[in-house]
Amino acid sequence: MLIFFGMIFLSLKINSWWLVQNFFFFFFFFMYFKIPMFNYFLNISYLFGLDMFSYLMFMLSVWIISLVYLASVNLKDYYYKYFNILMFTFILIFYFCFFSNNFIIFYIFYEINLIPVVILIYGWGYQYERFKAGFYLFMYMIFFSLPFFICILSFNKLEFIFMYYWNYLNFDNKFYYFFLLMIFLVKMPLFLFHIWLPKAHVEAPIAGSMILAGIMLKLGGFGIYHVLMLVFKINLKLNFFINSLCFLGMLMLSLVCFFQSDLKILIAYSSVVHMGLVIIGILTLNNWGYCGSLILMFGHGLCSSGLFCLSNICYLRFKSRSIFLNKGLINIFPYLSFWWFMLCSSNMSFPPSLNLFGELFLLMSLMVWLDYFYFLYLLIMLLMFLYSLYLYIYSQYGKFFFNMNFLIYINLSEYLMLFLHWLPLNLIFLIMELFI
Repeated sequence: MLIFFGMIFLSLKINSWWLVQNFFFFFFFFMYFKIPMFNYFLNISYLFGLDMFSYLMFMLSVWIISLVYLASVNLKDYYYKYFNILMFTFILIFYFCFFSNNFIIFYIFYEINLIPVVILIYGWGYQYERFKAGFYLFMYMIFFSLPFFICILSFNKLEFIFMYYWNYLNFDNKFYYFFLLMIFLVKMPLFLFHIWLPKAHVEAPIAGSMILAGIMLKLGGFGIYHVLMLVFKINLKLNFFINSLCFLGMLMLSLVCFFQSDLKILIAYSSVVHMGLVIIGILTLNNWGYCGSLILMFGHGLCSSGLFCLSNICYLRFKSRSIFLNKGLINIFPYLSFWWFMLCSSNMSFPPSLNLFGELFLLMSLMVWLDYFYFLYLLIMLLMFLYSLYLYIYSQYGKFFFNMNFLIYINLSEYLMLFLHWLPLNLIFLIMELFI
């Protein structure tokens, strides 16, 4: 921790973009060699502790922040010190969120996390509509924040201190169930509460899109995983309604993806569909669902972040995210088209990506929970395959737009960034015991 704070001070004194980026990479590999190989809780104190779930989520956060620096090279000439402070702030907030035993501390940093995201959208966003997008994001999150806080304060001190010792508490109260879960379901986001996500992705810079898709949506799944211990009994009665809403939303948004002309909006709706699968997996309350949700969250964080990077690379050349202008890329940048294929195939759950393993686990979880949702789930998987194929074919084939800037070649760092998204996404299956 002293090295971390020393690095913050050093980044303000030394004008080096790559120094900070390399620090985050070294920080990740240091964490990798210290990874706990057991599923019980470690380093438990009065305020902090960790298990495999929280450790993997924090590792994903550090890895995504490292790749943010590769994707945001165009920011290294102006305001990069403020950008460095913002990235270090993100890491500290995610540390307190994922490693907190105290639910009050978790709640405080869960809400503080909105501030650097809104600053990132307002400060480095593209258009004037970014102020509207930031307002949508802030209001959706804050609206369900106060009821959650009141529920937490209604418990006595012993009951809300430790997140991992709530197994003996079971509230059979619909209001507790609704208010404790909605703050996390909106963050995921749940269908009907997802309007903020496409707006935030469209107006955010590439760093904001990567952090939103790669890390922030996972905070919702992490919170649901721990809150369900409080409302276990009532969840057995009401999870059918939330899962039915998730299935309806995934079906509708999968169809909406076929009518999108903006690359970022299409990828954002794809994220909502994947997060709907995560919600269903956690609410089924069995080990298959828990493992599948964790695998899918990890895989989606890498895959969706890589797709947003690809859309940003095309935006820098075409000055547009329209799918009608980003056509025929295979004629101009065949190597970039190869990475479009690799990440779109991972998005459609092509082996050996983590998305495939996560969706297979969730399929088995659904068969155990309620077997007649099985065919609806297969239909949604088919639609996910089709809109990912639509995204790839429509953007790579056809006549290319002659008004593009041919002088901006693809940098080696951009190919490296895409490779570092794809490599863990398709090779972590070799150490699948970490998730199981």
